Amino acid sequence: MSGENAQPNSEAKKLGMIGATFLIISSLAGSGVIALPQQLAFTGSITLVSFILVTIGALFLTLVYVRAGDRFDDPSPTALATSISPIIGAQCGFFYVYGNLISNVSILIAGLGYLAMFIPELNDPIVLGVTIIVLIWVFVALSLRGIGIISQVVSITVTLLLIAVALTSVLGWFEFNPGQFKQNWNVSGEGDGSAIMAGFAILIFSYVGVESVATNAAQIKNPHKVVPVATIIGFLVVAVFYILSTTVMEGMFSAKDIQEAPASFALSMEKITHSPSVGQIVSLVMSVACIASFIVWGLNSVSAAKTSADNGFLPKAYTHVNRFNIPAKGLVINGVIMTVMEVVLMLMGSNIAEAFNVSVTISVLLLLFPYFWSGMALIKQDRMEKKISKSNLFIVTVSSVFIISAFASANVEELLIVLGMALVVPGIYAVLMNTQVVQVDEE
Repeated sequence: MSGENAQPNSEAKKLGMIGATFLIISSLAGSGVIALPQQLAFTGSITLVSFILVTIGALFLTLVYVRAGDRFDDPSPTALATSISPIIGAQCGFFYVYGNLISNVSILIAGLGYLAMFIPELNDPIVLGVTIIVLIWVFVALSLRGIGIISQVVSITVTLLLIAVALTSVLGWFEFNPGQFKQNWNVSGEGDGSAIMAGFAILIFSYVGVESVATNAAQIKNPHKVVPVATIIGFLVVAVFYILSTTVMEGMFSAKDIQEAPASFALSMEKITHSPSVGQIVSLVMSVACIASFIVWGLNSVSAAKTSADNGFLPKAYTHVNRFNIPAKGLVINGVIMTVMEVVLMLMGSNIAEAFNVSVTISVLLLLFPYFWSGMALIKQDRMEKKISKSNLFIVTVSSVFIISAFASANVEELLIVLGMALVVPGIYAVLMNTQVVQVDEE
């Protein structure tokens, strides 16, 4: 049979332990880390405690998807939520798609933050907003024909980005000043407890994508053995570099210097090498990495939207694909949504730091819903199969406490926006589903 002949070739193309580990590292690390030092500097080096707590919580969330990958054919957040209830699946599908869509805007903001070293005008909210809107529609037009060479650009620049983060994590300690670190401990003006919680949303954004590991199992050899090990190794590698790089900067510069430097890693590399040229090169590479990856993540978002639309959870327009097999109408819809969001940020007068913080916080708060229900799906599956697992219960409990506590990092306005969506979206789908049932009964 032709299938038998094809099997070895297809297996040969799959990833082994090293390839799977690198896949996980590249999925977790990226644009999230480059804006971290500036955001955390508004609180202080006390965020080291925040980072450790979030890393523990994110590790248990990762374990939820590792376990789900063994139990479900489709361990994606939307599919897991749907296994509990269609309405919850609809809500989580909406939140997952648009939470990631909002984070796409954050990627552009982070990338332009590094370009501000060359174009200071980008620090102006109007110039920043107009530039982002123009880039959104340029990339929508480019995406209509697929990723093409952009995927190669992303692979190269993300690798260079990770090198800069790794070098800062290691060589930065030669420039580390314990006195400076102590002086930066808590500059937020809040108590230590509030300061520790303040950075949760931004830190969680750095680990968004832990669910992508389990959903890539089809690309990996012997996934039941390789995926769990590669996941944990990859996660820990990224976590170590995240914590080391952001912590060392707090002892290299004053909190104010970091707050005023969107291109934080360019600043650190310039000090480490004592070369302004190196700082400029790092700034350019990280900017290109973010801006190019916007296309990739934009296509990922519209692909997720198409999946939800195929299940009846989003408008049918998302199901339409062009001759390049790209959900063209969905790209345009998402482009409009991102434009509206950026106009709002622009009217708020948000600079790079403020715009990034607002977009990331709302994005993370939306993504917390599908993350929470993914854990509940694992527990429900245990009960249905009458295989109560104490380890699963412990993993889901810790990840759920982590998810719920993350809401404490948001302000009242952000919470009200998310609460409103949490009420409205299920209501709309409940009405639509009820209408469909009535129509079937009438027939």
